[in-house]
Amino acid sequence: YSILPILTLDGIIAYDIIEGPVTSERFAQFLREHLPLTNPYPGPHSALVLDNCRIHHTDEVRRLVEEEALCK
Repeated sequence: YSILPILTLDGIIAYDIIEGPVTSERFAQFLREHLPLTNPYPGPHSALVLDNCRIHHTDEVRRLVEEEALCK
């Protein structure tokens, strides 16, 4: 199993538990479903931290972060 959480200073506000590994497609779907819970900086829930994991570096993830979350 794998878990995709959204962690904030207030705790976990959303998560998904997936049987098996998280694919880039599943990660992008998670972002589409949960980016509406975030806000532009400097508002609450406004920092998105991604490491160098391969699923974080797809064109779709970049588009979602830049266009839908308004982070550039």
